[in-house]
Amino acid sequence: MLSLAGYNFYLYTHVTDMRMGINGLSGIVRNMMEQDPLNRGMIYLFFNGRRTQVKMLVFEGDGHALYHKKLARGTFGAPVYDERIRAVVLEKKDVMLILEGVEIRYRKRYQKKAISTIKP
Repeated sequence: MLSLAGYNFYLYTHVTDMRMGINGLSGIVRNMMEQDPLNRGMIYLFFNGRRTQVKMLVFEGDGHALYHKKLARGTFGAPVYDERIRAVVLEKKDVMLILEGVEIRYRKRYQKKAISTIKP
């Protein structure tokens, strides 16, 4: 499995044809996302319309690698974003939650309240 440590993540916000390979997805990165697909340390994520498949494009220095995951059932979670934007920067923890099927928009962190000490 691909280690996600040390990478920055860009999500392409439009529906992607999962028949595309490395060249087609590199074209989207360059022309639509306005990024350089040869940047090291970047992973670009693409989803199909039903959000049942994801492709991750990464440049590993000596060439591109393309990772493809297709769910047997269910869908991938989706972060909230402005649909007019073509690419969204994601944090590693959010990518992990998306790949596990957790809906990012409903995730809420609760802070533990400190117990106040009673002074006599």
